[in-house]
Amino acid sequence: MEKPRNTLNRREFLTTALVAGGAVGVSTLGTPALVLAKSNVRIGYLPILDHLVPLVSHARDDATFKKIHIEPKLFKSWSTVAGALKAGVIDGACLLSNFAMALFDEGLAINSILIAHRHGSGITVKKDAPIYTPQDLKGRKIAVPAMVSPHTVLLDAYLRTGGVSLQDIEVKVIAPSNMVKALERDRIEAFIVAEPFCAKAEAEGAGRTLILSKEIVNHHICCTVVVKQEVLNANPEGIQEWVSSMIASGAFIERDKVQNGAKNIAQIVANYMPHSTQVVVNALLHPNDRITYGDLNPRISDYQAILDLSLRTGILHDIDLQAFVDNKFFQAIAGTAGAICS
Repeated sequence: MEKPRNTLNRREFLTTALVAGGAVGVSTLGTPALVLAKSNVRIGYLPILDHLVPLVSHARDDATFKKIHIEPKLFKSWSTVAGALKAGVIDGACLLSNFAMALFDEGLAINSILIAHRHGSGITVKKDAPIYTPQDLKGRKIAVPAMVSPHTVLLDAYLRTGGVSLQDIEVKVIAPSNMVKALERDRIEAFIVAEPFCAKAEAEGAGRTLILSKEIVNHHICCTVVVKQEVLNANPEGIQEWVSSMIASGAFIERDKVQNGAKNIAQIVANYMPHSTQVVVNALLHPNDRITYGDLNPRISDYQAILDLSLRTGILHDIDLQAFVDNKFFQAIAGTAGAICS
């Protein structure tokens, strides 16, 4: 009986390499050179400006990545993107920070690797409604995009400044894309949500911005970039490429706001989200810090601030943030990122 062979001949090597999903080239010495395929990482996002950074990265840099290919996937609501993460339809997402904490606490093996933006939301009320103070919101129907969200805790923080609480209003959960219509049809009297829906309500004459989120809690975080732990472990070099690109993309957005009136960004947005150029520009520039992308450092203290507000509101219990936040990819380029964010 022929003894089993422990080595592959040249033809077997080529066949095995191709089946494994790589591509075979020829080295300078004339011998086969295996070029491994990029890993495909599917990232969920919503049609909100909170999620610009990974989209700008995709538009500008994805073709240049050596180890990774990012595949953005659009969702309409936070519940659907969470379901897709749990079902393995996507590998990561831009998620509301405390919403992501809750999924992590429930056992979903994800880590937050980067802040997606700061600020970027506002409380919008019906245009002609006599609502000018926290007290004027008492008894009103107010929409949030998810019950466990920074929007809920920011709304609570604003109400508290006027001696009002969440118990004094009727909170409704409505997907961001549906909020302006809900306001127009009198299903709600106000909402708090990410841009550009506050700017859209203004442009369509449906609502006016009562207060921007940056005026409630300055420099607050909202959405973060989360990725499944198995993906982080399988391709750390690819994730590093992506994180570096996202940080550079945040800096690009801020430059474009100042140098070009956000026109380049608005053109990029048109390829990923169904928003008019003018609405996007208004949401980015009026004022310039309505939403910012220059400081994406995933500091534990910033997550803790949102967690503390969530604990006070009663929508979350304590989370192990040290286990949830993975800042090694940011720290690997801390020198460059520090220069970008300064």
